[in-house]
This record gives sequence, structure tokens and C-alpha cells, in this order.
Amino acid sequence: MLLGNWKITEDSITWNDERLQQYVIPAGHLNITMVDFASNVTFYESILLATNEDWLTQNDLYDLNYAFVYAIAKFGLDFNYDIFDATLAQQYEQFEREDEEDL
Repeated sequence: MLLGNWKITEDSITWNDERLQQYVIPAGHLNITMVDFASNVTFYESILLATNEDWLTQNDLYDLNYAFVYAIAKFGLDFNYDIFDATLAQQYEQFEREDEEDL
């Protein structure tokens, strides 16, 4: 299954583009979370780690968000909508900061 440039394989989400960069999120790492102790908010780590990659565009990351949800369901992993919403809010906040820096 392809969502944008992300391929959902039998055991991962993999970057699938002609650019030289490689990015793989193993199925077992998809629902690993991290806590921001300053705000006591929990996030999905794999999405925020990808968001920190300079070579991925915002469109690439939007596609990853869809691939993430699809893969979570495909692999039968635990999923928490509140954590996902917080993760996307953090991701969009980072997009805004980057856009402001570009001005």
C-alpha cells in the first residue's frame, strides 16, 4: 500500500522515493510514545522524529500521518486518539515555527 511516498510493507512504513534518503519505521516502533515532561503531554515518537528530518516536506509528513494510522490498524497495534491529536498539534506547532524562521 502506498500513501504519498510512504509504503506500508508487511513489517514497516518505508520512504519510497527516488531521493537518496532512506527512512524506515518498523511496525514494532510505531506506537512507541514519549512524554514531554515540561508539559506532561504524551506523543507518538515516530511521527515527531520524522518531523525533525529536514529533507521531509510538510506534504511528506501529512502523508506519513495517514500512513501511520493505516499501519497501526494493519498491524493491530494499540492506538490512542488523544495521543495522536497531541502529536499532530505538536507537529503543526513545529511547522509554524519553521515557517516563521523562514520569513
